[in-house]
Amino acid sequence: MDVMKNFKTLIFLSVLLLFVPLSFAQQQNKPDILHPEGLLWKIEKPEMPTSYVYGTMHVSDPRVVTLAPLVEKAFMEADQFVMEMVLNFKSMGYVTSASFFNDGRTLPSLMDEADYKRLLVLLEKRLNFTDEVVRNMKPWAVLMALLMPVEEIAQTSVALDMVLFKRASELKKIVGGLETAEEQVNVFDEMSLADQVWMLNRSVEEIAKTDREFPNMLEAYLDRDLAELVLIQKKFNVKDSDIDDRFMYRLLDMRNQRMANRMQKYLLKGKAFIAVGALHLPGETGVLHLLEQQGYRVSAVY
Repeated sequence: MDVMKNFKTLIFLSVLLLFVPLSFAQQQNKPDILHPEGLLWKIEKPEMPTSYVYGTMHVSDPRVVTLAPLVEKAFMEADQFVMEMVLNFKSMGYVTSASFFNDGRTLPSLMDEADYKRLLVLLEKRLNFTDEVVRNMKPWAVLMALLMPVEEIAQTSVALDMVLFKRASELKKIVGGLETAEEQVNVFDEMSLADQVWMLNRSVEEIAKTDREFPNMLEAYLDRDLAELVLIQKKFNVKDSDIDDRFMYRLLDMRNQRMANRMQKYLLKGKAFIAVGALHLPGETGVLHLLEQQGYRVSAVY
């Protein structure tokens, strides 16, 4: 693949990952959680037009990108399309720029020499990234690129979120975002460099297991099984550090609260189709329960 041609897209889309695998823990039973099944959810409140929240997976697999009839109907009938972050050139430019150090620091200066060499071998094989491309990147940006599923790296088609964004724009729907590019980048950028390097090294060690788990994640999504998606995410938590727990709190729980709050203006107007990563939906801290706490009736449609 042409490294520089595809680099921006890799970094940009990787920020929108459904979850960030770090390392495998022992097998767990499927969790008993709120809203365990369903991707399309009707959001209702008296005297308010109905809206929908849809759980996405940020991949280009045709089975994901092709909407089921009920989902297609809800999308087409919506006046507003809302996503995590509006996928425009301004956002892409910011995310790409923020992925690099601009103060003289380099990635190899932050890592042990052996770890950096091991990382380069993997990145060149997986993404055709050389030292020239990688050395000025921040650890989190390298991690995001590394964790792009191998099935997605060589794809010329676009992920579901971009497909929906383009369709909504062509249909002249009102398009909005729940977060800014700065806020999404800060989820990663505000972590300490030591924590970022720890996550990167751990993921290099476990990359083969991560790749093997992706098909399971995809099947769980196609089965609309949110509880299974939560289980898969939890399988990557480790017991010898709380770094990944703190990161997942920032990646999911904190953002869930922000997104649920910012949905209000779209829900008040009604007829909104709101698309967020599926892992943001279930659980006590998930978007659906947060909306219930704000007085909305939430029911699974698909």
